[in-house]
Amino acid sequence: MPMKVVSFASPNPVSLNEKESLKAAANIFLEHGIDGAPVINEKGSIVGILTKTHLYRAIVNGISFDAQVELLMKRGIKTIKADQPVEKAWQMAWDYNIGRLPVVDEAGKLVAMMTRTDLVQAFEMLYHDLDAIINSSYDSIVVVDEHGEPVKYNDALKKLVLAMDDQNLGPEFSIYKLISQNGLKAAIKDVSLQALDKKRPISFIKKFGSFKEILLTANPILSKKNSRVFRVMVNCRDITDLTNLKKELQTTKELTEVYQLELEKLRSQWLGHNIVCHSQPMRKVIDLTLRVARVDSTVLILGDSGVGKEVVAGLLHKAGHRSNLPFIRLNCGAIPENLLESELFGYEGGAFTGARREGKPGLLELAHKGTLFLDEIAELPPALQVKLLTAIQERVVTRLGGTKPIQVDLRILAATNKNIYSMVEKGLFRADLYYRLNVIPIVIPSLKERKEDIPFLISHFLQKFNEKHVQIKSIDSAAMDILYHYPWPGNVRELENLVERLVVITPGDIIVARDLPINVLNRGSTYSINGLLPSSEREIITELYHRLQSTRKVAEALGISQPTVVRKMKKLNISKKS
Repeated sequence: MPMKVVSFASPNPVSLNEKESLKAAANIFLEHGIDGAPVINEKGSIVGILTKTHLYRAIVNGISFDAQVELLMKRGIKTIKADQPVEKAWQMAWDYNIGRLPVVDEAGKLVAMMTRTDLVQAFEMLYHDLDAIINSSYDSIVVVDEHGEPVKYNDALKKLVLAMDDQNLGPEFSIYKLISQNGLKAAIKDVSLQALDKKRPISFIKKFGSFKEILLTANPILSKKNSRVFRVMVNCRDITDLTNLKKELQTTKELTEVYQLELEKLRSQWLGHNIVCHSQPMRKVIDLTLRVARVDSTVLILGDSGVGKEVVAGLLHKAGHRSNLPFIRLNCGAIPENLLESELFGYEGGAFTGARREGKPGLLELAHKGTLFLDEIAELPPALQVKLLTAIQERVVTRLGGTKPIQVDLRILAATNKNIYSMVEKGLFRADLYYRLNVIPIVIPSLKERKEDIPFLISHFLQKFNEKHVQIKSIDSAAMDILYHYPWPGNVRELENLVERLVVITPGDIIVARDLPINVLNRGSTYSINGLLPSSEREIITELYHRLQSTRKVAEALGISQPTVVRKMKKLNISKKS
């Protein structure tokens, strides 16, 4: 909002009445130390102005000082309203060479007087505000005249110039001299003259020396009076850091692309035909696995039963530097508790009844220099948890019945389908062992969370079991569609077993919807038959009715109403006798 005249004008100005004598006016001038005053009528409206010059003329012309002010006063004087911007007062004072400008209200009555002193104070305040605004800018600002010569600059320019000059300048340096020496002045003049010529903003980047890049933007300032460009404001921004950051980002991008290519090579090298991963969740798992495989950190593999934890464990071993050394797997839940300790730690001869005379090394020893995979680690008895923790921490095992510590160098991988953290909170699993195993967790998503993999897994397993059982089976789109929408509670293992069963027992070379087991067809609300093509829909309803011999049971299997089944059978021309 522009500053108004009333904010700077002197209030309660001395005024003269038009009927007063010249002598009274002279006394008022002497009393108040003024050399002029506005003249008002009986209504309070300004009708003229009287100055010392008028009094001098009265003396020269022999006019009596008893004469009234209205006889000599100057009429038709300029006034300004109190709510006008102060810039207008400046313009009027300049245009009409006025030393005093009466300020009036809406009714035309005198309320203040704008003197030259008031105008100077207003100018100084505006100049101070403008100075503060310019100096608060982070960017360097230079104001140039119509010839492209600098007339004002802000504090940021000093910092920019000092950053461009590594000399010890001392306190008495000259900014104008420095910008002339380092070429910045020439660049400022160049961009300013272009803006002056084209009367629009101009920008370009100028390089100084071998390391500094400055973005210069010139904005022409037009005169309100004649639309002529009388000033140009040049903004100078040091973009050296931005340029360097851009280069660093580009380098980072290029390195990322290189790493992605390396990761793709690793995928191709290690996945082969044993691991199928096309979905984004599973690709993340494999990428993490390949990165972790390079180090010896302990890994805890988490996931539901059948998701492929043992496959990930195998990949961790194969892609690591221990790949040519033993990979030992122990299912902690498959061995009785009384035998588990001897399997894991081994025993000396005669350690217990039935023990071999020569003793037996445990799996920890057998995995020396290689990898030990502890599957179903949550089933490990509490007593063995302590002993395993010691072996992992100290890399030492002691056989049952023995006293000699045996040094082992191996990598530990563990897996579970249980919520092992919840077991720790309930005191069912040792927290210290959990934290020792959970150095790097790898969580494998369930098959229903990565449905994109299902068609590729089916294709993979078809190829595998066709080769195994010497078959040439394939699957049609309707059957594939059903398998895609099936929730797969048993995950990949369930899918693999089903595909093998279908390869073996399906009579034809093409697996169709009617070949699928009833529990797969009966998926409840997870899939709607309305989404099938008519041919697939007819095939499924026909097969279900053939098996169940009841429209009510078919409706229950498909999760739809019995009238809907009857209507669809009629529409698709399905005979109950077929």
